[in-house]
Amino acid sequence: MGILKTQKDKSGVSLKKFLYGIGLFIFGGLALTNVTAPLPLKESTKEFLLFIFGCVLIYYFLVSVYFIGGLWRKVFYAILILLCGFSILMVFYLITHSIPH
Repeated sequence: MGILKTQKDKSGVSLKKFLYGIGLFIFGGLALTNVTAPLPLKESTKEFLLFIFGCVLIYYFLVSVYFIGGLWRKVFYAILILLCGFSILMVFYLITHSIPH
């Protein structure tokens, strides 16, 4: 079995709980930026918070799927590959269809 299995280390914290905590820290910090540097338009704030919410759903779904194991771990890697490919395609799309400011 792999090292990243849900084995507990000496402190008693599993890797799954650690990744959940990291996600809470990252996405909580992103949401907090709206308080420290608010966006000028209310609609922009709504879109920003919806983006964060979508990222949270994807992140926690992928962490949960990874720790189910077995075939689901292959699903996890397939989703990561698709997300990576989509991100690269979006880079090229945005370069070729840029909006003048």
